Amino acid sequence: MKSFGTTLVLILAFLFTGMPFFLISEGALFAAVVSDKGDAPPVWEEGIAHLFSLLKSKENSLDIQRVSGLLDFVVSDKGGEAGLDLGKRENATGAYFFSDVKAPLSKVIKYAYNPKIPSYVTLPSVVRLGGWQVKPTGPADNLWERVGDIKTPLILRGVEYEEITPDTTTGAYYRYDMDRLMVLLKYRGKVFFISVTRQMNPSTVGKQGVIIGPDTDWNYFYSGQKGLNKAGLGWVNSYMYDAASVSILFEPGASGTQTRFSTFKWLRAGWGGINMVKQANIIEGCKRFASGFKKILESPRLPEAERLIDMHTGIKNLSDQDLNARIQPIGRALQKLSRTDPGLSRSDFRELIESGKYLRDMNREEQENLLMSEYIKFAIGKSSFLDRSPL
Repeated sequence: MKSFGTTLVLILAFLFTGMPFFLISEGALFAAVVSDKGDAPPVWEEGIAHLFSLLKSKENSLDIQRVSGLLDFVVSDKGGEAGLDLGKRENATGAYFFSDVKAPLSKVIKYAYNPKIPSYVTLPSVVRLGGWQVKPTGPADNLWERVGDIKTPLILRGVEYEEITPDTTTGAYYRYDMDRLMVLLKYRGKVFFISVTRQMNPSTVGKQGVIIGPDTDWNYFYSGQKGLNKAGLGWVNSYMYDAASVSILFEPGASGTQTRFSTFKWLRAGWGGINMVKQANIIEGCKRFASGFKKILESPRLPEAERLIDMHTGIKNLSDQDLNARIQPIGRALQKLSRTDPGLSRSDFRELIESGKYLRDMNREEQENLLMSEYIKFAIGKSSFLDRSPL
């Protein structure tokens, strides 16, 4: 999936806050929450700091005692309350979010943290492209099968890339690389899966995209043009400067039919070196993620994970000619929409689609993503540009 807190909270309202951006050494970044009042750190802070320290340090081992306060917090009544103020980490805005999905933990891991299933499959509303730059080291295969018999913590590390869908306010989309740490452990008789991410460098410059129709339709347009798709701001060179998250997944009840994910997220983004992210922006992004994620995982028509893997492999194995033929129905549907959708009313956007250049200019990965994404919608019974399975 990848990050409950990464992609997923990447809605940017770009409201000017007037806060300066400083260059921070990698070792210091996200080291601790800033407390304006000098209060004692919150109970979860030691665990958050410890997990961030493990992201790149393969020599350090997980100290369960140091994450105990964090784990105790998320399972407590306090962990089920909204509105927690995380404070800032090196000028990055923080927010806490939790939500429940009607699926056991093993199923969530099998679909959302399966290295053979692209992250956009379970995150259709927030991720366009994603994959591993450096494949996970550790027991990555069939990790979900270890949920029932975990004795000692299992730790995996890797490097991913993601390109997100257009932001709901500015229409901008970004691409970045991130370190990921994943931990499966048992604490006080309960199994936890922890995902920790940290953006490695500033993202690519924001490019202009469009949400076609309601965001819940998961239809998006990517122009490839720099700037924000907002009146008067097409000139802006915006970036996601930094992002980090800790997501903790566990089954809150004894039934084993529901998984809660609690996410601690910090984000710094904007332009001109200014952080323009507010806490409300992150929360709205999390809600956007959760809506799509639950729609996929809770669908009674969701194909078996093995079927999704086979479909993805089959699409990747198509010849360029066959792949191009299979995305043509999508191109025709987009051409029809370009004549009526307000978001595509710009003449340059419409020309890209009407001429067929939009699909032709896509690289191989983007075309594969387009076909696989439409297949997912078709498979779960959601409105799709396809009227049949592509394979």
